[in-house]
Amino acid sequence: MKNEALSQWMETIFRRRVLALRVGLLVFGVIALGSLLWAPTYESESEILVQSNRAQLVVSPDLKEDAANQSTQTVPVMEQDLNSEVELLTSPSLIQQALAGEVPKRDRGLVAGMRSLVEAVVSLPYTGYLALHGDPSPNANQAAIRKISTHLSATVIKRSNIIEVSFRAHDAAWARTFLARLMTSYLALHARLSQNPQAEEFFQTQRGLLNERLRESEKALSAAQLQTGISQLTQQKQALISEIYAADTAHRHTGVLLDSRMQQIASQEAELKQTPQRWTKESKTVQNIALQQLKPQMLRLEIERADLLSRYQPTSSRIREIDAKVQAGQEILAREKHNDVQETTTDVNPIWEALDGDLAKARAEAASYRAAQAAQAVQLATLRDQLKSMTIDGVTIERLERTVESDKEAYLAYVRKGEEARAAEALNHSGILNVSVVQDPTATIEPVAPRIGLNLITGLLFGLILAGVAAYWSEEYDSKVCSTASILKDTGLSTVAILDDRY
Repeated sequence: MKNEALSQWMETIFRRRVLALRVGLLVFGVIALGSLLWAPTYESESEILVQSNRAQLVVSPDLKEDAANQSTQTVPVMEQDLNSEVELLTSPSLIQQALAGEVPKRDRGLVAGMRSLVEAVVSLPYTGYLALHGDPSPNANQAAIRKISTHLSATVIKRSNIIEVSFRAHDAAWARTFLARLMTSYLALHARLSQNPQAEEFFQTQRGLLNERLRESEKALSAAQLQTGISQLTQQKQALISEIYAADTAHRHTGVLLDSRMQQIASQEAELKQTPQRWTKESKTVQNIALQQLKPQMLRLEIERADLLSRYQPTSSRIREIDAKVQAGQEILAREKHNDVQETTTDVNPIWEALDGDLAKARAEAASYRAAQAAQAVQLATLRDQLKSMTIDGVTIERLERTVESDKEAYLAYVRKGEEARAAEALNHSGILNVSVVQDPTATIEPVAPRIGLNLITGLLFGLILAGVAAYWSEEYDSKVCSTASILKDTGLSTVAILDDRY
């Protein structure tokens, strides 16, 4: 009895596993059959290089004055430029030009018919929606454009200026042919967008007008320079400022020297007042000449009296007369004895003479410094007036220079634009564009879809997963009790006996 219950339980488990295996095999078979019935898809690829400019005008006879700006300048291609090219490549108008009214041939055969039937069934809601609102259904050409746009892709290769264009179709030759036509239409579209025959004429006309305006501004600048004498404003102004600085320094230095000389003059004048002009060279005492002459006379009188005393009486008139003379002479001698003559010899004081000479020299130098300072003051005032006048005139000169520079830049800009327009027109005629096909559309032999091996492996794995899920589902949600373990698990009760269904 136990063996029979066990065999029933194992039979139930086997049936569940077989059911899960059938489900997995069914899924695998469907995927494998779909991969085998799906028509092969071929992909053709092409690459386009986008540049910011086609050619740089390095040398031009009209740009000699602006040679510094003639160097080649590399302008990077922006992301929006690449995105614009991508939109052009996938635009319906470009696809229509590439088709040129030719609709790709429909595939024939049972598989192609089945695929067409599926596509028709899928498009029924859209067709019904259009019919409901009274909108016309797309014709064959429009349907082909919409279908092709779903299989056409253009992507920018990261960190590059290259756009990769790819197109997928069930026919390898048609994929390559259509992509080649698309590249041709794309280059023709760029040539039409770049052509502008009126541009060169416009720039040449503007160039003539700007050249005339530049001449007028240069003529006004030359007249102002001749009138003011300013040709190099910055250099002349700097030189005049340096000259003013030097003149002001010399004026200050002369003032210092003048003050020094004035202090020297005041000091020398004070010292000269205290210094005598003449000084005693020799001093001596000399007796009076009259007194010297009187003494011999007194001596003769005394000799004569002594001689008269030998002959006359002291009381005689002759003796008294001589005595009176002697007495008078002695009185004169006594009176003139203290009146000696003092003789003094003087000369010019050399110190005073040196001071007087230095004072005269200092006064002369002071007068010279005073005159020089006055002349320097006049020169300084003149230079400052010149600087003021140059500053006022410099505003006019700078304004005229800015006008000339602005007119020159505008003129050269239109010269460059005219040259670029001329070169652009020549490049358009030569077929040289900002975009170029660096890789022609490829012709592939192996299809990119479906991938049979990958699809089979995927179907097998998917079938095994579904088989496992089906087995788990059937076992988990089956209401039958096939073992004592299930009874214990579901009810928590132990099994007492197992009865055979035959009794």
